[in-house]
Amino acid sequence: MKTLLRLFALTALIAGPVAFAADAASAAPAKGEKPDTELTKKMDKIGGAFRKLRKQAGDASKNADSLEQVAIIKQYATEASKLEPLKASEVPAADKAKMIAGYKAEMKDFLAAVDKLEAAFKANNNDEAAKLVQELGKMQKEGHKEYKSKNID
Repeated sequence: MKTLLRLFALTALIAGPVAFAADAASAAPAKGEKPDTELTKKMDKIGGAFRKLRKQAGDASKNADSLEQVAIIKQYATEASKLEPLKASEVPAADKAKMIAGYKAEMKDFLAAVDKLEAAFKANNNDEAAKLVQELGKMQKEGHKEYKSKNID
């Protein structure tokens, strides 16, 4: 009987902290997990469509799907341009308005480039479309460097 009690006590000592640690791990966000903001959701949609465009921009047989991807990018970029980046909450209050204005201007330029891309696909000018996709990629990289929060990476 003493052996059974000792075994039970030992099991409780070992299993208790393990169970507690499992509960704590499931309640806490995973390390490296990005904040789930409205802007990140929209940017994720843009990113998915953009990755697909990078692969197929030069292929005229996929222009119909490319135009669908451009429509997705346009929709979510338009919605994203009305939001504020998370990084705006991380800068000093004096710089916040300037940052938001810069972000909105960059998004306006991005949308103008997306319009050019749409026109290139409609004209079946895939060489131009491929160049514009590269240009949009550069704009994305520069914009993320300037306006994307380090907490999102």
